[in-house]
Amino acid sequence: MAEHVVRPSSGRHAREDLLCIDNVGKVYGRGGAMTTALNDLSLTVRDGEFVSVMGPSGSGKSTLLNCVATIDAVTSGSIRLGGEDVTRLRGRELARFRRERLGFIFQDANLVETLTGFENVALALTIKGTRPVEIGPRVRVVAERLGVMDVLDKYPHQMSGGQRQRVAAARAVVGAPSLILADEPTGSLDSKSARVLLETLEKIHRNAGATIMMVTHDAYAASFSQRTVFIKDGTLFNEVVCGTDDRKGYFGRIMEVVSFLGGGVSHVG
Repeated sequence: MAEHVVRPSSGRHAREDLLCIDNVGKVYGRGGAMTTALNDLSLTVRDGEFVSVMGPSGSGKSTLLNCVATIDAVTSGSIRLGGEDVTRLRGRELARFRRERLGFIFQDANLVETLTGFENVALALTIKGTRPVEIGPRVRVVAERLGVMDVLDKYPHQMSGGQRQRVAAARAVVGAPSLILADEPTGSLDSKSARVLLETLEKIHRNAGATIMMVTHDAYAASFSQRTVFIKDGTLFNEVVCGTDDRKGYFGRIMEVVSFLGGGVSHVG
């Protein structure tokens, strides 16, 4: 499959690398029960880039996201965000890093059921210690941009699945994090809601210059990103860069790799 690797043009380095994953390994268990989830994996994501991570079930893509999110600790190697080695952070410094540098979008939205849409989005700012007088205007600006103004007064159980995910996206970006991590964000949505959410992520990336790393099994979802990297057996296997292609052409090249890999990846939105 080496012939399918598409190398980025020199223009790709116009922005600095924000996320640097260097020779990362992750092993679970001990002795004869050891399982290698990541094996000497290296990857960089530049500031302002939208990257998708794909691979078969059990390939290590979710483990990689969890290590970047500091949910899992690496066994070897290092992960640096903006020059800060996150693998060395502990206690308060780790809590600060998660609070100030990362935004999360999960498959099931993970909204607080007892809070309104407004309060769920505002929570990200409250935790950061944002002045109360600034919270309302910032929430409304993001809500307007992402099309969720009409659900700010509703509770999660009163929203559709797509609305919940867009509120979760608003919560992820309102604090202007360095990196947004999205874990199968369309996994629980119907095709129409999935497309709306993907267009929302694309808008966040394009208009706000957000850096996004999205794990997905869906080639259609990946086609909204700028670059798709493929993981197999815990290591970087291949990558496809959108470049000057339209979405259809980019999707087709992603599908070439998906077809080769098989199992656990799909092309359905």
